[in-house]
Amino acid sequence: MDWVYISIVIFLVSLGCLQYYFGYKDYKKLGIILPVIFIGLVIFFIIKGTMTFSVRDILMPIIGLFVQIGVWDSGYQKKQKEINKELDKMKAKDQQSM
Repeated sequence: MDWVYISIVIFLVSLGCLQYYFGYKDYKKLGIILPVIFIGLVIFFIIKGTMTFSVRDILMPIIGLFVQIGVWDSGYQKKQKEINKELDKMKAKDQQSM
């Protein structure tokens, strides 16, 4: 039974890494795929009756959605900082050559 939990954790971590990569490479369309699939699964489980309208079953998917969006955004912000740093280096080099 432990291998089930370990494989679930590995799967979730790999999804988080994939979402971060999509943000880093500025793949907006690919970055929205995982949250849309997540929302679809939540709706499916609510319709199927697996999830109820309790506070836990409503709050946890919302938190999960915000985590996915935040992971994508952190990758995107990291790339933007690197681009801005490189642009600052290029501007400084241009200033020196004048």
